[in-house]
Amino acid sequence: MSAAAATASVDLAALKQRHSLGDVVEAAGVPLRGRGRVRQAVCPFHEEREGSFTVYGDTERWYCFGCGEGGDVLDFLQRLEGLSLPEAIRRLDGSPTSPSRPARSRQAAPPVVPPRDPALLTAAARQYGGEMRRSREAKAYLASRGIGFEAAVRLGLGYASGQGLRRFLEASGFGRERLASSGLFTGAGERFAGMVVVPEIAGGRVRWLAGRAIDRAASPRFQSLPGPKPVLGLGRLGPAPPWAVVTEGLFDWLMLAQWGLPACAALGTQGLERVANALRGCPRVFIAFDNDEAGREATERLTGLLGHRAAPLSLPAGITDVAELACSANGRAVFRHLLTQAARDAA
Repeated sequence: MSAAAATASVDLAALKQRHSLGDVVEAAGVPLRGRGRVRQAVCPFHEEREGSFTVYGDTERWYCFGCGEGGDVLDFLQRLEGLSLPEAIRRLDGSPTSPSRPARSRQAAPPVVPPRDPALLTAAARQYGGEMRRSREAKAYLASRGIGFEAAVRLGLGYASGQGLRRFLEASGFGRERLASSGLFTGAGERFAGMVVVPEIAGGRVRWLAGRAIDRAASPRFQSLPGPKPVLGLGRLGPAPPWAVVTEGLFDWLMLAQWGLPACAALGTQGLERVANALRGCPRVFIAFDNDEAGREATERLTGLLGHRAAPLSLPAGITDVAELACSANGRAVFRHLLTQAARDAA
């Protein structure tokens, strides 16, 4: 059945009126700043720090000045979760509304995200790992970012060529329904096609995946499975690490993990409460966020949440983030010195 036939009986204007775009965006885990006609957030569709994702309350439209994506509430759901238009309509139409309340005050139910399937994700990561070993391009990209091949294998990194994953998983015994709900596939094909894939591993099984495009011209540059983001690397730390470093980005964490440091990544500067809660059993938390305004503000917020356990680091002038420091001359030694200094300051 065509999309037009599937949606012919749906009053799209009324459906959109019942579900405020801003409410749906925030219910999907994208916090918006501000309360006026124009509100902004860090874009969920590409890696950024500036907060280019913009919601216009008067037109109920969104646009990202970073990646150029935009549309209405249905476009947002389609893009966020890889849904077709009929699927997005069913998802939105299944959200409860409250007719007695003004439309702008309604709270849309969060999109239903299927539970993670660790067995399937672990199998997918195994296939991605094999592709990484065979891909000169992927290994060259990782090397250009300072990640050696041995560390890539140890951390379970992979590469998605965009071909063969479905056949591999079906041959491994996973049925079509599990594949459809895994988040690994979109209407355009494999979600992580053309990307280095980074797993979150806990208890020996993969619980989540994120990808970074190796082509700098690709859009989006960053992808992850639909649904809430974890604190990346937490599963490797154990239940009560004596100390840990929390950093901001994907490659910041990869560099620290390559060095063998107990580290995790917030994957942005939003939702710091979940980071503080995840590290509640850790006596000392070193904060190594990006050396920009957003990173400094996030450091201050997380320090307030952690209290006396926090030990913020100050990156050297001219260094943007941990990944850049790591690739600079004597980066590892400099970072260890920063850890020592932060520990003294926090004592």
